[in-house]
Amino acid sequence: MPPFNASSWKQLVKSYASDAEFASPTTEAQIAALEQSLAVQLPSELREFLLEADGFSADYGSRVIWSVSHIEQENREFRKSFRELYMPFDHLLLFGDHSGGDHYAFAICVDGQIRSPDIYCWDHETDGRAWFAGRLEQFLDTRLKKEDDDDVA
Repeated sequence: MPPFNASSWKQLVKSYASDAEFASPTTEAQIAALEQSLAVQLPSELREFLLEADGFSADYGSRVIWSVSHIEQENREFRKSFRELYMPFDHLLLFGDHSGGDHYAFAICVDGQIRSPDIYCWDHETDGRAWFAGRLEQFLDTRLKKEDDDDVA
């Protein structure tokens, strides 16, 4: 289902970021493989977005939402390689970043399920994990409008 007041996720993104570059859509099979690999079911909005565009970049090349393959790669890397440097990433599903190094994620509950559409920002300097948005549409609005505000300042 497309976001509120937009015919598609891509149209919504374009309304915020005219420089957005979209990848070709992913497939249900690729999403199923990702879910099996990471042992978590994607939130429905992220799944819908990826079926429309397998990630996109905007804001001078920042990967706002990653591709299915990059989601798998980054989550595996963070869960394995940074165990001794940061708090564990096992309960986060990383899916995008800010060109400054911060990453965005959904919280994974103890039972391995994502039960909330809330999105969190992981701060790469402090290892903090703070609430960022209540759902994917709000994430895109806040994330992409913030960049516009930064450009004006």
